[in-house]
Amino acid sequence: MSRRQHAHNGMAAGGRPIRIPRSVDSVRAHLKRHLVEEGKRMQDLADAWGCSKHNVYDLFYRDRPISPNHIELAAKLLGLDEFDTNELRLLGAREAGWQIDPNFILETHA
Repeated sequence: MSRRQHAHNGMAAGGRPIRIPRSVDSVRAHLKRHLVEEGKRMQDLADAWGCSKHNVYDLFYRDRPISPNHIELAAKLLGLDEFDTNELRLLGAREAGWQIDPNFILETHA
């Protein structure tokens, strides 16, 4: 009896690509979307964050908020503009439990 080999599906070892709907508003979802847009993988954050690839995946799949330092380093690696970086900072602060009043953030034109 011979063993039957599974068919090669033509995908990379990483499996199927991650699909992030735009309706999801979390720091992790936005970081994943920016990574995909820049053609990078989550593993690429390991050098910027100064940790192993495994720790990057652990950080993404924990329920703790991502630290502001990690957000800054990811934005620097991805080359995000100030608008996208501020959006990540704001989402990170809200996930961490900060009560942010939008009246202080938005400019009022008198």
